[in-house]
Amino acid sequence: MPQDAEDLIPQFAFLYPEIPSNKDTVVELIKPVYVRTNKTELGLPPVDRVMVPLPMAPMQSELYKLMKFEVSREGATALNTRSKQAFRSLGRSVARLLQFVSNPALLSSEIAFAHPDLLAGVLAEGDGPKLKYVLKRARQLARDGHKVLIWSSFVRNVEYIAQRLADLGAVYIHGGVDAGDEDDDETREGKIKLFHDDPNVRIMVANPAAASEGVSLHRVCHHALYLDRTFNAAHYLQSEDRIHRFGLPLDQKTTIEIVECLDSVDETVRMRLGLKIGAMAEALEDSSLRPDPIALDPNDIEDYEEYSTGLSSDDIEALLKDFNRGQE
Repeated sequence: MPQDAEDLIPQFAFLYPEIPSNKDTVVELIKPVYVRTNKTELGLPPVDRVMVPLPMAPMQSELYKLMKFEVSREGATALNTRSKQAFRSLGRSVARLLQFVSNPALLSSEIAFAHPDLLAGVLAEGDGPKLKYVLKRARQLARDGHKVLIWSSFVRNVEYIAQRLADLGAVYIHGGVDAGDEDDDETREGKIKLFHDDPNVRIMVANPAAASEGVSLHRVCHHALYLDRTFNAAHYLQSEDRIHRFGLPLDQKTTIEIVECLDSVDETVRMRLGLKIGAMAEALEDSSLRPDPIALDPNDIEDYEEYSTGLSSDDIEALLKDFNRGQE
């Protein structure tokens, strides 16, 4: 149920088309016909989640304000018209905003970008703060003998990070990496085997849309870094499970660092993921599905139509509310 209880209605209707259900009744109706073994029952040690809040660079912050205003206007139109085309267009715009916060250089290929002079100033600032942190932190962890899993929802980020960390043997997985023989280093299975078996391969960079299921890394990797997240709660939960799953010893520490920019769309994503995952936890009676609250530390999507499925009308309303609050 990636959004809320309504997601269960078509599933229940498939099983029992003769029994009517709605948002208020479907959770109780479906409980007798499913079984779930949660992480507490499996005896898994808890995950240590660390929030890393970072300020945007000065020029990045200025351009973000303009982009945020444009997305806010587009979001209001989408909510009013409720057309598929408007939501799809908004999905592209929100994806662009998430890209910009994670790595401003991803916008450099947009020939028709509305603010080229300001973008040039942002690019002159170098890597964005989130990307700088992830690259530096990955190197620190690798020097300390850890293998590290880095997540980004954008294909160009995935390849770029792997290139920047090539000296650490970085491999990557996204939708463009074909499945195949594990003895072929260019296939998905080959890259996973290298990360598992080769001590010189310290880093794996992955896209949750392509690697959030069917990949088990928990025996060799216990530290994950999230450069960015989207509104897709299922992808996020499944990506966490790549390194936190059955088979871990009780004393194994699993650390997940989530990097955010302050006063940005990242904070809305965190809030919305918390609500969606909390709803799943309540419906499934599984307290292990509650990753929030996360204590604050004081001290390129190629298929936009696919991406937009992670963005609900409630997500849009939350975005508009947060954007408007920032303008008060």
